[in-house]
Amino acid sequence: MGWQNFASTLWLRWIIVVLILGLPACSGTPPDPRAREAIIPATTKVSDPSTRDALTLYDPETGILRFSTSTPLLDSLKIDNVLVSEPSSAAPYGYLRKIKAIRREGAQVVLETVQANLTDAIHQGWLEAADDLEASDLASAMALVEGLSVGVVQPTANVGDGFRFEARFDETVLDINEGDVRVKVRVNGVFYFNAGYNIAVGIKPRFGIPPAYVDHFEAWIGFEQRAQLQVSGEANAQVNKEKKVAEYRFKPLCFAIGPVPVCVVPTVYIFVGATGEVNLRFSYNAVQTAQAKMGARWTDSRGWEEIEPTPAFNTSFDQNFDINAGLKTRAYTKAEGALMLYGIAGPTIGAQMSIELDVAVPRDPFWILRGSLRAYYSFIVDIPVIGRVAEHSGTLYEIGREFGRSPAPPPTITIRTSPATVQLRVETDLAQFFRVAHPLGNVDLTVTSNLDGTLYSGSWSTNPNSLFGPELKRTFNTVGSRTLTLIARYVNSQTSSSLVLDVVNTPPTLNLQYGGDPRQGQIYPITVLITDPNEPDTTRLCGSTQWSVEAPDTLSATTGCSVSVTFGTTGARQIRVTARDSEGATTTRTLTLDVLPPPVNPYPKITGYGVYSDEYTGGPIRCGSVRVADGRTIDLNNRGCVTPHRYYGGITVENPSNEALTYDWKLYVSPPGFDNLLLSETASTSYIFELYNVHNSGLTTNDCRVTVKVNAPDPSRSKGPITVWTGRCTYYSFTLR
Repeated sequence: MGWQNFASTLWLRWIIVVLILGLPACSGTPPDPRAREAIIPATTKVSDPSTRDALTLYDPETGILRFSTSTPLLDSLKIDNVLVSEPSSAAPYGYLRKIKAIRREGAQVVLETVQANLTDAIHQGWLEAADDLEASDLASAMALVEGLSVGVVQPTANVGDGFRFEARFDETVLDINEGDVRVKVRVNGVFYFNAGYNIAVGIKPRFGIPPAYVDHFEAWIGFEQRAQLQVSGEANAQVNKEKKVAEYRFKPLCFAIGPVPVCVVPTVYIFVGATGEVNLRFSYNAVQTAQAKMGARWTDSRGWEEIEPTPAFNTSFDQNFDINAGLKTRAYTKAEGALMLYGIAGPTIGAQMSIELDVAVPRDPFWILRGSLRAYYSFIVDIPVIGRVAEHSGTLYEIGREFGRSPAPPPTITIRTSPATVQLRVETDLAQFFRVAHPLGNVDLTVTSNLDGTLYSGSWSTNPNSLFGPELKRTFNTVGSRTLTLIARYVNSQTSSSLVLDVVNTPPTLNLQYGGDPRQGQIYPITVLITDPNEPDTTRLCGSTQWSVEAPDTLSATTGCSVSVTFGTTGARQIRVTARDSEGATTTRTLTLDVLPPPVNPYPKITGYGVYSDEYTGGPIRCGSVRVADGRTIDLNNRGCVTPHRYYGGITVENPSNEALTYDWKLYVSPPGFDNLLLSETASTSYIFELYNVHNSGLTTNDCRVTVKVNAPDPSRSKGPITVWTGRCTYYSFTLR
């Protein structure tokens, strides 16, 4: 895929120790003892104290040297003479310059110069120097990023023992940008090191031009390093970046070949880097140690020779994974030393130690840990101070080693509930009863039942951060206990477990709906609301529901969910109702009412009620109203045959005096555990109640019922509220603007 602006964040927490040693030169002795005798041409002039004190300006870029006054040495200078000096206040690293012009400006003397080579100033000589750098030798320590403090180690018990210099990181952020990739390295910890120098230069005369040449040059370092890394991040990018984070420049060190001072400025650099491909989240810990000696030498007779190292290298690994996808990333630390002659240029030798973690998902082995140790050097073709030397740069050695690999761990299955209970003929998410986990990715899951066969076989998500976990919804049509066997596989490993599932049938639940005072001789409507999670068809339940009363009371019907009772006497009277489900489980409720004497004025009398459908009926009229049976499902989105809404509630009353009656209509919907008023009309003058959607989103189907209360001018003669119909409704449950 095309690169986006991915961000890679690498956390490095470390304690790093680097020791750059000044070692005795293995072949530092020149082949001819006479080469130790310095031959200095008359054209070489060495700055004396009075001349150094008179220097007020030295610009290495332009080559201008300005002196406040003349001195005998300055008066003796000629064009193409070489002027060499130890460090002074105006030239802190000393200088080695060839004179191209001399002019006087009043009392001042101005020299125009170019960089000279050692072979211009020395025709024969040998220089060999090696020593350790002390804290007092440090001229400057510069932190190149925020959050980094550099300098000498302060004496503290058990902290940096034996080391003179440190770089201390405090949540240091190295923000590196390149193209579409952004790399952010965050560092905590401390970097300890000691430093030294080792340099050997040999110069011999010859016939021709130039009259001298370098016949021997070498530089080398030794080091010991320990790194403790914790690397983590979150990204999807290709990174290959490093950044110099600190520079230590030491005071000039001057040595003499005859009367000529040769000044060296040791410099140490510290780098942090990262390379590789990273994907999503990862975290791992590692510890590395390494030690080696490395360097290179050049001689006129043999050319370039590498100082062969015998490096020691080891890596240990502390697995601490939190990985969602593949990664192949390397984090490394690098120390680099340079010897800058007169502060201008010189050889560079460095050591880089890295650790690579190769992770692939899915794969077995899951991870492979590799470490590498690389030493390199660089000698410039034409070092301004040393003269022309054959170019040589490259890798002294690079060793790699595999330190460990891990087989992919097996998945884990946690049984949350066993035995677990589910309802007969009710879709249930079986995933709520168990959890499958794996640190690397999704697994293949098989779930089988000893009674029902295979319930699931396929990929199963193990992402713990998913907002909605995986589902395993199933419906069981027979009661009884069964054993579910779960097998989770990841590449070549698998885990199995089991749980017990009890499928049960719950008897119906009855809720009787009635309203108002019953009176002798008057029709009294009663409705039963039946709830049964195992019965998707409430119409069948209504058809099997039985009602009974004792004489002289009578029923309008003995089956159904809505009946009317006419009480033949006053006092306490009982009505019994029994509902039976498909498995034969029954529930009985008995209702006892206190029946009052007949009213003086019995009107209004309710004579009929229900929910009706405006639909095509055939015949010459074609459209008509059809009563909807209790328990049926009505869709409030449906349009009628000639009306905008198909369904409506209706009631008929006997009202011989034509009294002004009003009606309180209500439509209730009942999601599991709730009873919500969806639609209502209070004090309506219509005996018809249109049923329609009041919302526009969240289509659902739940139990519902329609009730009505008939309001007479005399409240004592009002009837209800009564349930005129019960069933199920399909409707919108909320509104989106």
